Amino acid sequence: MILEFLPLAIKVIIICFSIIGLYYSIGLNKKKFKKVSFIYFTNLNLVFCIIYFVFSIFVYNNKLLNDINGFIILSATVTMIVYQFVLVPKYQKIGNSYKVFSPTNIVVHYVIPLLVILNWFIFTEKSQFSYYSPFLWIIPFLIYFSLIMLHAHYSCLKEFKKVRYPYYFMDLDKIGVKKTLKNLLIFSSIAIALGYLLVFLDFFLK
Repeated sequence: MILEFLPLAIKVIIICFSIIGLYYSIGLNKKKFKKVSFIYFTNLNLVFCIIYFVFSIFVYNNKLLNDINGFIILSATVTMIVYQFVLVPKYQKIGNSYKVFSPTNIVVHYVIPLLVILNWFIFTEKSQFSYYSPFLWIIPFLIYFSLIMLHAHYSCLKEFKKVRYPYYFMDLDKIGVKKTLKNLLIFSSIAIALGYLLVFLDFFLK
């Protein structure tokens, strides 16, 4: 009887952790609201998780939701991988005072992504993705990149001017256009490869 509630329980846990992570990430715990927080993909990933898993509780076996689930899994995986292998080494190298392994960072960069993957691995019906799905899943990332570039160019709010680019690997001011586009190409290739790995596992685990 308890096992029947596990799929619902893990979704509720993901939603709760995402809300808590967002609460601390955008400064509400300090009675502030940092609008600039939403230029960070990690926080957008939390929003994606909240919206998707709320809908998935009430809507079952919907084709659109199944496709979106693939993006949610990829988004969570990318969030974890980029943080662990790109951002953490960078912060540690420059001796930044930023607490890379604070409770909030552990929850949003590791716990939530792993729970999202676990939910798909154990509780989600398999063979739901198509061969072209990874190219659809990459579109939100490209939209995000484009919006960040527009934000950096047209930003007029004082708060946002302090953080024109959320990540150093897309900072046109510091690394230039050529290096930024190269990083985008590398990132897109890796994301698509991860997408196809997910499609393969989804079919293999059917």
